[in-house]
Amino acid sequence: MPPTETAVDWSRLWSDPAMLRLRRDRRSFFTVAWSVFAVAFCALVGFAAFAPEIIATRPVPGLSVGLILSLAYVATVMSLGAWYVRRARHWDILAAAVLSVPAAAPEREVAGNV
Repeated sequence: MPPTETAVDWSRLWSDPAMLRLRRDRRSFFTVAWSVFAVAFCALVGFAAFAPEIIATRPVPGLSVGLILSLAYVATVMSLGAWYVRRARHWDILAAAVLSVPAAAPEREVAGNV
């Protein structure tokens, strides 16, 4: 028989300082990340839609501005992904710290004690 779980004290969980820090860190990360993504995407699509003559310009033979912008966009998205992975590792540690704090609720029952 599996061990029984205790009810979650949501008010304690959401007011825990570590949870507040976790939420603040995630909110600030996603605000910056989505802003960078939106600017990069709008720049690429905006130039392609409204300034095709700029996109078609070749500063170097065989290399257009459109290709440079596309490569910069891919590099930006890959960098955002790597940054997210790095931050997510930190968030996992914070989440584990929040969940490992003992609650005022009764202890879990262990299968052997039932």
